[in-house]
Amino acid sequence: MAKKKHEEEHENHERWLVSYADFITLLFAFFTILYATSQKDISKAQEFQRSIQKAFRSFVDFGGVQGKFVDNQTASQIIPPPIDVVPLEGGPQETQDYVQREIEKALGEDDEKNYISDIRSDAQGVHVSLASSTFFDPGESLIKEQALPALEKICKVVAKLNRRMIIEGHTDNVPIHNERFPSNWELSATRASTIVRYMIARHKVDASHLTAVGFADQRPLNPNDTPEHRAKNRRIDILIVTDDQKSI
Repeated sequence: MAKKKHEEEHENHERWLVSYADFITLLFAFFTILYATSQKDISKAQEFQRSIQKAFRSFVDFGGVQGKFVDNQTASQIIPPPIDVVPLEGGPQETQDYVQREIEKALGEDDEKNYISDIRSDAQGVHVSLASSTFFDPGESLIKEQALPALEKICKVVAKLNRRMIIEGHTDNVPIHNERFPSNWELSATRASTIVRYMIARHKVDASHLTAVGFADQRPLNPNDTPEHRAKNRRIDILIVTDDQKSI
């Protein structure tokens, strides 16, 4: 009887090795996944994202939502959007990320520096600042022919958003007076209107989504104290509105 009891105790004493082996296997799998997802490889990230989406779809089709695993959400809400999906809704930061990425992709680094002076967001939405000197000759409101390919690519990106847009004309504080424009007010408003007409004619943007406004030198980004600062103040801002209640 003593020998039998000793054998049973010995058998129970070694059973922990099975659980320990399972734990080590799971731990290895966990760190392998962490390592794989930490690598900055876009193609792998997209493949990983697609697998997650597939798993979510299977979960929803199997009745996950109806089974109350997710609280008051639809299938479209719990499935993460693909990386390049146009954010037709969402706040300023999400929209800015998309616009910045797509414009950089469309223009390339060199052209982006030449034609875009800034992309920024605030409570109203996302501002895409076009450098006036690269799109217009001094004192003129007609778009330079060599700037049309860049404008085409920029407008194609923002038009996909299907959001309301305010096109703002801005100048520096150097007065203008010629046969066409008695002041910077008329110049800034006409330049903004030119961009609006281009969007409607070329990209079929709904006219009800567009507003043209001229601010002259009343909303500078920098003090008009150096040529560089004045150049940054001479701009066309495409304001992509994300909050209509905070826009003009």
